Amino acid sequence: MSPQRQSKTPQPTPSHVRDYSQVVDDELVVLTDDSTNTEERECKAERKAKRKEAKRQKVEEERLEAEQKQRVEEEAQRRRATEEEEARKKRAAEAEAESPG
Repeated sequence: MSPQRQSKTPQPTPSHVRDYSQVVDDELVVLTDDSTNTEERECKAERKAKRKEAKRQKVEEERLEAEQKQRVEEEAQRRRATEEEEARKKRAAEAEAESPG
């Protein structure tokens, strides 16, 4: 007898090897189809994006309002300063007109 035992069952050769992971299985596709989960995730992501955009818009609006308020305040200060300067000049002119000279 030879030292190696020979099997009577045929051994697969490379030509017989088949990758069964690539076989189409419709039931498997149905079982792994989580389209509702995917839709939920998409909706959730969309809502999150909308909230983020709304928050960004709110921040932008607040910034613009603050800038507008600051411009109005600065304009009011300039107007008051101009009015005070005119009033001071008027008082100085009146005082000069009243003084004997």
